[in-house]
Amino acid sequence: MAFGSFDNQITRRGYVTAQMDHIWSERSTVQSWFDVEAALARVQTAIGMIPVGTGARITSQARATDTVMTQILDGESGNPFALGLDALRSALDDDTRQWVHYGATTQDILDTARSLQIRNSLNLIADCTDKLLKRIRDLAGRHAETLMVARTNGQHAVPTTLGMRFARWVADLERSRDRLSEVRKRCLLVQFSGAAGTYASMGSHGTAIATGIARELDLVCELIAWHSSRDGLTELACNLAIHAQTLGKIAEDLYDMQRTEFQEAAETLNPHLSGSSTMPQKRNPFSTMKISAAARMAAGAAATVLTNPPGDFERDHRQLEVERDAIPRILAAVDGAGQKLLNLLDVLHFDASCLDANARREGVLLVSEGSMMELATQLGHEKAHDLLQEYSAAYRTDGISLREFVKGRPEITEKLDNINLDELSDPSAYTGLSAELSRRLAAGQPHTGTDITE
Repeated sequence: MAFGSFDNQITRRGYVTAQMDHIWSERSTVQSWFDVEAALARVQTAIGMIPVGTGARITSQARATDTVMTQILDGESGNPFALGLDALRSALDDDTRQWVHYGATTQDILDTARSLQIRNSLNLIADCTDKLLKRIRDLAGRHAETLMVARTNGQHAVPTTLGMRFARWVADLERSRDRLSEVRKRCLLVQFSGAAGTYASMGSHGTAIATGIARELDLVCELIAWHSSRDGLTELACNLAIHAQTLGKIAEDLYDMQRTEFQEAAETLNPHLSGSSTMPQKRNPFSTMKISAAARMAAGAAATVLTNPPGDFERDHRQLEVERDAIPRILAAVDGAGQKLLNLLDVLHFDASCLDANARREGVLLVSEGSMMELATQLGHEKAHDLLQEYSAAYRTDGISLREFVKGRPEITEKLDNINLDELSDPSAYTGLSAELSRRLAAGQPHTGTDITE
């Protein structure tokens, strides 16, 4: 029985990619165990702790074959890892099998194997993020001057450009990418220090084995055990949740842009993905909805990791049980959301005419800030603000122009003789640095600590 959207074979396709599914499959999980066991044997052989040739023989049999998987999945033991060790040992001769898992403890292998799976998952997410950044940078450059309305608190605010919205997405994704890159050195760790982190079972070879395994598997070595210190994985979960929320924010923007009232963007109709079973005309934004839902699921799973009680003393298996469910779920949600967004951008059309029309819907009111700033040079900020607020009410009532409105106030008319009030009404003339910033991010130029007006 499948208990959730990520487990059910019918619904999982909406969230879990084939690549992520492979990384966290039962076979790949067992292979990760075996990869660590093989690395351990090779290092122990190299330093003379176990007989010559043992590491090579163990490595040659450390494969999650169909036979091995059957032994594990059909076994009666409540400990699948123990069944995995039995399967590996049974494939070896009597002289070699005694050196499998020599000096190791189960959590050492499970934690290190999990690091391999996390690394492969992060590689998938990083690759997708790089592709998203390239795609959105291209859009930022292409639409650097495409006029649209910026909305704050659900209301029209000031003119901007579509390129500027894309530029913001680029900046968000870059920060998220940097966080996920930075956390690698704290979460892709080898765990190999014995039952309580003392290296006692390996004698004087302890730290040499730990550092050797790290080299073999291309992971990071922390000599102090992290059996009960799960801050690296907690940080990873939180950073992944932030990345999911970044993807979710982009999806929410695209969801709203496809509203019938806006029609600023539209997804190409796919009868099996975005169509309705009863309303033939509909183009439902299901892709954005899936991305948004995945972001929420990732955040929920991250909250579970974040609220996982601290480990008891030197080791607490309860933490591992929670992470076993939550970490793969977060990674799958983030990867699935990113891939879905990447695919969506290929079939999404942005309607420049609707964007322009929406920007001009409130007429001169959209540039009331610009008008206020211009009038403030002659009237002062407070008086200009109050005047434009009065004008906004009058415009909504009878559509009066700013010039006609000012003419009715002779006390200020002379002060404004040098200002062309008609020119202030064009939204395209009040987009600030939107086009410049869009082009800057499109070109991959720095956008932190830089004055682009210099």
